[in-house]
Amino acid sequence: SNEFPKELYFLCFTKVFSRYVYLKLNLERKILLMRTMSKMGEGNTVVERLFEVEKKKDPLKGKHATTKYKKQRADKVSLIAIEEVFNYWKTVMNKRSTVVLDELRRQNIGAAIHDYGIEQCKHAIDGCALSDFHMGRNKQNKRYDSIELILRDSVHIEKFAGIHDDHQKQAEW
Repeated sequence: SNEFPKELYFLCFTKVFSRYVYLKLNLERKILLMRTMSKMGEGNTVVERLFEVEKKKDPLKGKHATTKYKKQRADKVSLIAIEEVFNYWKTVMNKRSTVVLDELRRQNIGAAIHDYGIEQCKHAIDGCALSDFHMGRNKQNKRYDSIELILRDSVHIEKFAGIHDDHQKQAEW
């Protein structure tokens, strides 16, 4: 009669794989848990000890998270729209005809179109073309006009589109 009924449960709140999860444990495991916690060293979690879970990194966090999100957004955009922006960039920046649309470029362009639309991406390309620094008139005499740079993230897209918009406003005056 000293045994706990197996149908009684409690919830354990713990951190696993950088996420917080609830575990439903019966009271027998709770006793085992309390005994093992007193023997555990630091750095081990309850779940690792009880269930011998191997630590793994969260697939959507860290260095490659941005790339995975970009790929997901790029997959929602048609290849025709991506090619339109790519060909526009080649024309504006006077790129050789041998420049190819590889997977990295497809992802960058696709994610940018998904977030901003075709016209805003073209405005960002035009803005880069209007920037003296990015077109090679700098100390290094080096052009910084890659499509990867222009459409890298929201900061770059908005900066270059802003240059284009400012130029348009000056032309109207």
